[in-house]
Amino acid sequence: MTQSLSQKVSLNILKSTTDICEKLDLRYFLIYGSLIGAVRHQGFIPWDDDVDIMMPREDYNRLIKYCNKNKKELKGLEIFTPIHGQQNYPYMITRISNPNYKIEIKNETSYGMGIFIDIYPFDGLGNDLRKALQVEKKGDKISSLYYLSTRKHYSKENTKGIVKNIIKFPAFIFSKLIGKSYFKNKLFELANTEFDHSKYVGCATWASGGIKDIFEREWFEKYVYLNFENYKFRVPYCYDKVLTHIYGDYMELPSKKDQIGHHFYTLKGKKYDH
Repeated sequence: MTQSLSQKVSLNILKSTTDICEKLDLRYFLIYGSLIGAVRHQGFIPWDDDVDIMMPREDYNRLIKYCNKNKKELKGLEIFTPIHGQQNYPYMITRISNPNYKIEIKNETSYGMGIFIDIYPFDGLGNDLRKALQVEKKGDKISSLYYLSTRKHYSKENTKGIVKNIIKFPAFIFSKLIGKSYFKNKLFELANTEFDHSKYVGCATWASGGIKDIFEREWFEKYVYLNFENYKFRVPYCYDKVLTHIYGDYMELPSKKDQIGHHFYTLKGKKYDH
């Protein structure tokens, strides 16, 4: 498969990042579309430039601390994180980017982001599935308001459904009045390092509120390496359980109309969706 520029750059970022993880013995796993790509395509999903990895919160915090203290090891890459947060960075996950390929995201204040990879911190959600779902739903509501508070202006964007679009405008006004710092602090209250002591885990601080984002911790107790383009990266040993839980029949290709990305940004004057 011919790689796009964005795929080539993000693949190099992934390799540099995981090299540091391997060196420090930090746990990481390909997740979401990148995990599908490794299993189904042995690389990128053809229409997807997005790269996602997950890390238990404790390992995630160690990676951020190490990168901020040893910037030379990033080899010119930049780390964006809400923990030591850049002023306008609007996400509760970490991104590592290549500043040589600057991007502009519609309706978002520029903060110097280049082509990037996403790093999701996974938190412990406890041993009770019902309570875990409550945490995810709470995280979903707060992170949605936090996201709206970082937008430059109101826009429907990818919001679907009449009811959601009716609710979105007053939610946008409310989020702007309260301010992003309030929602960020509330999200940090959901973050914890109890990954290894919980039956259920997930990204509490950047949640979508559904059962599909709650995972059994034992699925991530072991790893194997799978081919991804010209490298090998760690994936959960139980990757079939993980992917089936999120997507159902993940080996079936979506219809042509759905073979599109979900991020949109401008790179050097060209429109990229991924």
